[in-house]
Amino acid sequence: MDLRQKRDIRRLGRQIIQIIFFLWMPALYTSAFSGVRYVIEQIRAGKPIEQNAFLVMLIVLCGFTILFGRFFCGYACAFGTLGDGMYAFSKWVQKKVKKKLPWVSEETGRKLQKIKYIMLLVLMLIYALGFTKKFHGTSPWEVFSMLYTGKIPDAGYLAGWIIFVLILVGMCLKERFFCQYLCPMGAIFAWLPVLPFSVLDRDRSNCIPKCRACEIKCPVDYQIKRDQKNGGECIHCMQCVDVCPKQNIHLGSGKKLKGNEIIIILLKLVLFIGVCIFAQSL
Repeated sequence: MDLRQKRDIRRLGRQIIQIIFFLWMPALYTSAFSGVRYVIEQIRAGKPIEQNAFLVMLIVLCGFTILFGRFFCGYACAFGTLGDGMYAFSKWVQKKVKKKLPWVSEETGRKLQKIKYIMLLVLMLIYALGFTKKFHGTSPWEVFSMLYTGKIPDAGYLAGWIIFVLILVGMCLKERFFCQYLCPMGAIFAWLPVLPFSVLDRDRSNCIPKCRACEIKCPVDYQIKRDQKNGGECIHCMQCVDVCPKQNIHLGSGKKLKGNEIIIILLKLVLFIGVCIFAQSL
């Protein structure tokens, strides 16, 4: 199998996986963040933290991220898939009208990624201070969930509607807009350490001078560094692997897993489905 075939299989396989999870488990994201809310509100009320579906899903996604990187973000998150779809549609329209929509520079974009940490802090403060009911109807995730199930949110969700529409506009302007700049779960995942065998690495000594193909193609403006400690912003979409002209990018240290990305993704998929089914059965 040549490199082009591997690239096409990876792209098609990822799209199929995303569609499957979008249709089958669209609530994984909201369930996990509901776990964060549950923990904070239980602590605030002085009540014990007991096992429930939200807490289990939070633990499962965080644990999987530590072991295997942000596979969930790149393949199984409904909001991420929605963003990819909106951006693909936007690029198609831009190509048809022969006009490119403006966006900030890569450097500015990386600075804007810090906004999601502020979002996480704000939400945690709202839960910790008991202001949750005061912000009823402002959640874009609730609006998305209702629309997904065929229910039109009422006037009480006007703020949530506005925020959701603005997010959709942002998704058209920048690939993985929500994931990079606004996602509170993304902020949590980015803080988690990732084990070395699940971190993307590249041999810079073998790179073409001033190439930057991987950085330009990356949907989250991630810079792959040699011997890095964790995956950070990387969502393991493998687009950098696809565009590298020297095939320098690989999973794990020492190039031991180089060339086996398709098999690794499939193994992650099987394991992820297994742990999600197990978590939902608890």
